[in-house]
Amino acid sequence: MIESFLTVLALGFLSGFFLSIPVAGPISIVVTSNALKGNRRFAIRTAIGDSIIEFFYVFIAIFGIAMLYSTYKNFIPFILIGGSAFLIFIAYKIFHTKLKLDNIGNKSKTPKIKATGGMRTGLILNLTNPSLFVGWLTSSFLIFSFASTIGLNVGGLDLIVKDNVKAIEQMSDKGINDLPVITKSNEQITNTKQKRGSNYKVFLSLIYALAVSLGSFTWFFYFIKFIIHYRFKFNVKILNRLIQSLGIILAGIGVYLIYQGIVMLI
Repeated sequence: MIESFLTVLALGFLSGFFLSIPVAGPISIVVTSNALKGNRRFAIRTAIGDSIIEFFYVFIAIFGIAMLYSTYKNFIPFILIGGSAFLIFIAYKIFHTKLKLDNIGNKSKTPKIKATGGMRTGLILNLTNPSLFVGWLTSSFLIFSFASTIGLNVGGLDLIVKDNVKAIEQMSDKGINDLPVITKSNEQITNTKQKRGSNYKVFLSLIYALAVSLGSFTWFFYFIKFIIHYRFKFNVKILNRLIQSLGIILAGIGVYLIYQGIVMLI
């Protein structure tokens, strides 16, 4: 028990930390742009909102995604379009940010930048990102499979995640409308119920999800600290151009996701 607890805790924290490193997603861009502006509180609050939603997404990815996916899939196009519109709005605000020379050149001065709304931004951006479900399901499957292969005790979570992956693949291949019930043998259904009915496995899933969210927030916390500390090394014009570039990239992601949502509706 203790062995599996410590293993799942370590795997969750490390995966949450290292999978948050790429500065390419919407949350990373929002955090980076606000850190470059010196807006520490907004950036940290955004990271907190991000980690809260990741906790729930990771837990659902392990327990219950196969049951929720059939309903959730129908709303994905609308979630994509709505979330992308919010993404473009945030990108617009980032693009039109102008830093002043006196705020950059003097460390004793803290720029008066709005700090409220950061957590709300993190919550909305992740809530309206359907890829997180499948993304965390896939990454958890790879992580647990590798861990069990090298002899680490993950408390049976590898089997549960494997069942979820198979169920999602089956629904995706056959089409959700043609598959109201996932087809499995009686033995498979019984085994799956036994796996999901274990209180200890539910506990391990919660620990893993919590560790992932803590790992993700830890990365962003030190990332924000690093950027704010070294932002004074940059020329204000370079900083403004960098922030505007991040705004353009974020808007591009939003436009692409809106296009994907419209394609799914056609």
